[in-house]
This record gives sequence, C-alpha cells and structure tokens, in this order.
Amino acid sequence: MSQENVEIVREAWDAYSRGDYDRIAGFHDPHVVVISLEDGALYGNNAVLANYERWNEAWEEGAETTLEEVIGHGDRVFVTVRFHGRGRASGVEVETRFYEVYTLRDGKVLRIDEYEHRAGALEAAGLSE
Repeated sequence: MSQENVEIVREAWDAYSRGDYDRIAGFHDPHVVVISLEDGALYGNNAVLANYERWNEAWEEGAETTLEEVIGHGDRVFVTVRFHGRGRASGVEVETRFYEVYTLRDGKVLRIDEYEHRAGALEAAGLSE
C-alpha cells in the first residue's frame, strides 16, 4: 500500500506544479485537513485549494516548488520540498526546505501536516533518520 500512496502523492504534486487544482481535489478526501506552517489548520478541499492559490499568487512568475524526496511508510508518505521564489509584493528572494507528512486511506489524502524540521516530520511518519 505504501508504494500506491507514494504514487498518489507524486501525482498530486505533479498536478500542483501545473496549477491543476481540480485534479488535486480528486486526490483529497472531501474533508481533508491540512496543518500548514503559515496558516494553521485548514479544513476541507475548498479551504485547502484556496490556500494553494493564495500561496502561488504571493510569488513572482518562475517560483519553483520541487519534491526532493518521497518515502512511503504504511498509510503515511513523507516528502521533502524545496521552494525557491521571489515575493511578488516584497521582492524578497526565498529559498527553503520544508517537510510534509501525508496520511492516506483508501487512496485519498485525509491529512497533510507541514513541518519546518526534517526530524519531526520523519518521526510523525513513523520513520527515523
């Protein structure tokens, strides 16, 4: 099951990179929960997709969000994400990494938890360094 979940997360990220929000929604449970580093808890597809749109609008053209690592472990998938972009309003250039843990059930993403530190995300996914 973990390889299936890895493929679902990869496909969802591919849809995100293309801005295909309808496709992303198809990977989520309708009551998906996202615990975001910036915005806290988001409940349901509408809130999550609106958050993705706000995030993308905050950056100048050419901002990149890239999956660097994907590890499946049972019903959880750990990802390392690299982001590079320049703020549309501030002009500030940002390059960072963050980590996410996806929880899936029956082929749908139920929850996404974002982490600033790799160790905490690995632990939440049931993995270790």
